[in-house]
This record gives sequence, structure tokens and C-alpha cells, in this order.
Amino acid sequence: MRNATRLVPVVLAAGLMVAACTGGGDDAAGTPSRGYDEAQTTTTMASTTIPAEGMPAGEEAAGNEAGDDSASAPIVASVDPIDLGRSIVYTATLEVEVDDVVVAGEQVRVAMEGIGGLLFGQETTTGPEARSVLTIKVRPEDFQEALSRLSGIGTLISQEVSADDVTERIVDLESRITTAEASVARLRAFLEEATDLADVATLENELLRRETDLELLRGQLRTLENQVALATIVLILSEPAPPVPEPVIGLTETAYFGHDGGAGCPGADEIEIDEGEPFTVCYVVTNSGNTALSDVEVRDSGLDARPRDMLVVEGDPEAVLPVGGRVILAFEADAEYPSRTDPVVTATAVDDDGEPLRIGVETEIEYFSLEVIEDTSLPGFGDALASAWGALQTGFGVVVMVAGAAVPFLWVPILLAAGYWWTRRRRTPPAAPPPPEASEATSGND
Repeated sequence: MRNATRLVPVVLAAGLMVAACTGGGDDAAGTPSRGYDEAQTTTTMASTTIPAEGMPAGEEAAGNEAGDDSASAPIVASVDPIDLGRSIVYTATLEVEVDDVVVAGEQVRVAMEGIGGLLFGQETTTGPEARSVLTIKVRPEDFQEALSRLSGIGTLISQEVSADDVTERIVDLESRITTAEASVARLRAFLEEATDLADVATLENELLRRETDLELLRGQLRTLENQVALATIVLILSEPAPPVPEPVIGLTETAYFGHDGGAGCPGADEIEIDEGEPFTVCYVVTNSGNTALSDVEVRDSGLDARPRDMLVVEGDPEAVLPVGGRVILAFEADAEYPSRTDPVVTATAVDDDGEPLRIGVETEIEYFSLEVIEDTSLPGFGDALASAWGALQTGFGVVVMVAGAAVPFLWVPILLAAGYWWTRRRRTPPAAPPPPEASEATSGND
């Protein structure tokens, strides 16, 4: 009986193939005969990825069917259930990116109510990585419509669709159930006729085992029938992940001749200047990362330029520098030979509330070329006087520095002198009294 039952779908499929081959491509109604080809399609696995952004799934599929070779983006799979007397289990897994998983969940509920879909389960997690997983059941004839509606809730990230033909499994289970029911019925008949206690115990144990096996087969059949009756769609809703902070600060260095408070910034990429001539260096600071920055400082050890020496031309280095924002600083100097630049820019990455982030800030610096031409002419009277005055200032500064350093230790020589005087005084013997004769002679004369 089992073999005969299994031959039924085979004979049916063979009949459909003969009809498709002999019908000239059309059935009796004059419509194309597509039953066999489509039945084969529904029994294969189908997986898809994201459709072209900004193009609905249906339009993109239509464009590919029209033979547009330029449309290289993947399309949404289409699985149209066809009633061929087969038992097909339709399943799909969709991942859709939405702005708010809670709001999107309500949209899913409304969309499924229109086609009689059932929400069998939902697991939602809110927070930085919000996510919601919904299990939806729909009728097989509404399967494709449900996919179209759900993929339109947000941005389709991925989609996997499958159609599994379980006809043979159902037929096999039905055959095994029939055989098991007959076996159970025979054991029950034997049990009714048994009189020996040992035989009764043996028959009862065997009957219990076979009844258990029968219920397991019935359960498997019910599960398959339920899967065939309702297609299953697992919808995964997720919110876009917040961008990873990548703070980057850029510094572009330029220069130009003269002093004008930085009005000429930005300047040229390279300059050639005579020694002693005035020039201005421009520092353009740009937030080229994805994180706001604060405490922006620029220093140039080559020109001995400190943050407090910088002239603010544009922006505020003490304020929060937004993404894409810039600050322009200037430093005025006179060319010295030899001269070089060595700029350094620093900043602190902050969050939306202005709180510092414990991450480093990457720097990108573009240098300019500075060439100072040495002054080889003989020094004049003014140059000599300036040099002498500079030397005098330097010497005076050294004296003041030494004196300032020695003031805290002035008590040391005073203390040493006082100790020396006290020691000398104690070592000196007292003066001897005059002799007595001298004293008496002095008295007689009086």
C-alpha cells in the first residue's frame, strides 16, 4: 500500500509533463501552460539581497524582465503559490532597517491586518542597538503580497525565501499512520482475548509503545499540515547603528608677505623671503572627522609660536568645533635665517552634550614651503648699535637672574661671619691687671 501511494505524485507529475509537451505551449483555454515550470521553481531555495535604493521591488523586477542589462542591483524574489495538488511549505526571512522599531512594529500589524496575517511572536529590544523579531503567519495565496508590504516598511537589508515540497513526506506519514493504526487495532484485539497475566503484561507494554509511536506520527503530520496551511515569515526590524566616533582634525599651513592681522589668510603654499622681512603664517584648522571637537590649539615650535600668540581670523578656537567646521589662525613674524616651521594641532573629541570622549584625535597636516634668503651684507651702525644693545640687555638679564637666584641664600655668609667673630672673641684672653709696685708709686706721687 505504501509503494502504491507513493506512485500517485509520480504519475501526476508525469501526466503534467506529457500535457505540457503535447499541448504546444497552450492549454485548452488558450492560455500558456506554465504549471510544470512554475511547480519546479517553487520547490527550490531562493535568496535575495537588497533591491536598488529608491526603486520599489516591483518596478525593479519589471525592469529586469524587460531585458535592461544596466539594472545590476538585486531584486526581491517572487514566489507565487500555484495549486497543483502539491503540499508546499513557504517560508521567508526578511531584515528591514527602520528609524524606530516600535513604530515599525505597529506599521507591520496594520499592514498584516489587511490580508489576514497573524502575529505569532514578537521579541523587541530597545536601547542603543534596538531590534525587533516578529514571526508572522499568512495564507499561501497572500505570501507574495505580505513580502511586498513588509519590505516596504523600511530599507530592505536582506531577504531569503524558500518553498519546500513536502508532498512525499505527508504521503509517507499518512501511510505509516494507517499501518500503525492497524497494528494498534490488532494488539487491542489480542489483548481482549488474552487470559494469561504474563501475556497481558507483554501485550500492554507493546500496545503502549505502538500507541506512542502512532501519536508521534500524527504530531509530525499535523505540524507539516499546519506549515502548509500557513506560510511563515520571520521579520527582523533593526535601527541604523550609531556611527563610530572617528575624530580627525586637519591643519593646512600657508603664508604671505607682510603683516595685516591675518586679513590675507589663507596664503600661498610656498614663499621665498629675505632675512628680516615680515611675513604672516596662516593655520586653517578643519574638523574633517565625524565627531565634534573642543579645546583646539595650534603651536609652531619652529617659529616659537604659542597658542596665545595666535591671531584669530575666523571662528572661535575655544568653542566646540562642529563636524565640517573650521577655524583660521594667523601668526606674524620676521624672517630669520635659518628658519623653519613645525606646526602641531591638538583638540579634544566631545559628544553631543559637549562631554569629552576618551579617544584620540587623528591629525592631518599640510605644510607649506618657507625659504629665507640670508642677508650677507656688512652690518651698519644701526645693526652694531642694535647688537650692542641686545648684548647689554642679555648681560643685565644674566646679572638679575643670578642676583635673584642668590637672594634666598644671603643669610648663609652673614651667619658664617657671625660665627667666625664669636669664635675669635672666645679665644682672645682677658687683659692682665697692672703690677702692685706701679700702683703704689702712683699713689705716693699723688
